Amino acid sequence: MTNPEPVQQLSASPGGGVADLSRAPLPTGQTLRRRQNIPVQLTRFVVFNTRIMRMVLKGDH
Repeated sequence: MTNPEPVQQLSASPGGGVADLSRAPLPTGQTLRRRQNIPVQLTRFVVFNTRIMRMVLKGDH
């Protein structure tokens, strides 16, 4: 019987699990309105799901 390989322990550096987003760009007012606009989001939802269904059906052959 062979000896199991030692398990390497991973340790997180202090603050390593938190991303610094303080310098990330903020969305503009127009971007926020577009993200909250129901007709725009519904259209994006339908287009995305149509693309996914086309891929699924195309891969079925």
